[in-house]
Amino acid sequence: MEIKNYLKSFVSFSIGIWIRAIISFISTPIITYLIVPEEFGRATMYSLVYSIVLEVSKLGLDESYLRYYHEKNNKNAVFINTQIPALILSTAISVIFLILERQISVLLYGSYYKGISILFMLSLITAVLQRFNELSVRMQKRGILFSAVQVTNSIGNVLGTISYAYFINSDFYAVIVGQISGNVASLILGHIRDRSSRKLAKLRLNEVKEYLAYGLPFLPALLVYWFFTAVDRISLRQYTNFEEIGLYSAAFKIVSVMNLIQNGFTSYWIPLAYERYEKDSENKEFFRKANLAVSFVLFSFGMLVLSVKDIMFLILAKTYREASYIAPFLILAPVLDTLSHTTKLGINFKKKTYWHLVVASISALANYIGNTLLVPVLGAKGAAISTGLSYILYFMARTLIAERLYPVGFKLNKILLGIITTIAVAYVGTFYRSIKLNMIAGAVGIISIMLIYKDEIKWVTKNREKLLK
Repeated sequence: MEIKNYLKSFVSFSIGIWIRAIISFISTPIITYLIVPEEFGRATMYSLVYSIVLEVSKLGLDESYLRYYHEKNNKNAVFINTQIPALILSTAISVIFLILERQISVLLYGSYYKGISILFMLSLITAVLQRFNELSVRMQKRGILFSAVQVTNSIGNVLGTISYAYFINSDFYAVIVGQISGNVASLILGHIRDRSSRKLAKLRLNEVKEYLAYGLPFLPALLVYWFFTAVDRISLRQYTNFEEIGLYSAAFKIVSVMNLIQNGFTSYWIPLAYERYEKDSENKEFFRKANLAVSFVLFSFGMLVLSVKDIMFLILAKTYREASYIAPFLILAPVLDTLSHTTKLGINFKKKTYWHLVVASISALANYIGNTLLVPVLGAKGAAISTGLSYILYFMARTLIAERLYPVGFKLNKILLGIITTIAVAYVGTFYRSIKLNMIAGAVGIISIMLIYKDEIKWVTKNREKLLK
């Protein structure tokens, strides 16, 4: 019965991701025909700065909301006392961007784009609100509503982007307008359906201090992690041009099909993991089984994406098809990032969050060195290779540190074999332009993963009737 309930809940959280994937599959080709790679590259540089400012604005208070939700009785107070400081800071930062609009615009995009700071402000504030909007629904385990919020966000984003690009101008403003539209649409739905969890509560300074004490140590780690994930695009901006950045972003967009598993899993897993630990911290078998199941699914799905990547890129505009040979190594990023959510638990459970900073710093340094060496030679391919390989270090460091703090006993030998298999298939997909050869390599990769996880497959086969029921 317990497994059945977990599966039902996971499906309710994941269904929105699948619908969003269908929306993305339909809309991405349309957008690539409306917006050229160069403008897509400018949108990427915008997102680069926007993402770090968003992390700074949140002050780690979203992590505090996750951590203290089950400890505090007054959920409304937790919601208000973690959200308000983030809103105040995001507004203050937006004012600075308004004042320095011209200078920032020239630095990022090569010329002055009037009004860009207004869009930035709207995007930032609605993103902060949307983050807590999702968290409120997520921590209540209201999977269907969570999926509805996600789908609404996606529809609003796509309609906003396409409408602006088609009717007004096909520049990178379209991407930003789409982002704002999606945030506003999902916020409206969330507040209508989850109104009882968002009642006004008194802002208590002692509680704000408590939440900041927990959340702020996440901030340096998040900033370093931002550099870790952004150094590829920074290097491309330094050594190449906006078109190359646009192709690289398109490659990441196709690889983001892995979000089908990543977002659905992490949205459900994190509150569940905290709850299980609070109830019985010694029950580690649950975490071991989850890790095995998730690693098998991630590696298998990753191989499938690598097998059909060339076909997927055929639906895009011709100007984006070169991105097919940039994408393969990037598959390691969502696979290992998602997998690390099952192995990093000890760091958060023991509240030793400073280790996140250590892990992010090591990984960021490795990625910086890799990009500096490879981007001038291989361009976007070099950025992809460096980023993918750096995620291996990121995963291993996170896992080994967490294991020392809270020993679980993960079967890392299986994961390492899965990583080696993925690297081999990604190498073929990057440097060989034969669609047939890439599909064969992917098929061999899938078979290899099945052999590595043959014991887990046998268990599923043996218990298939119970699982189906």
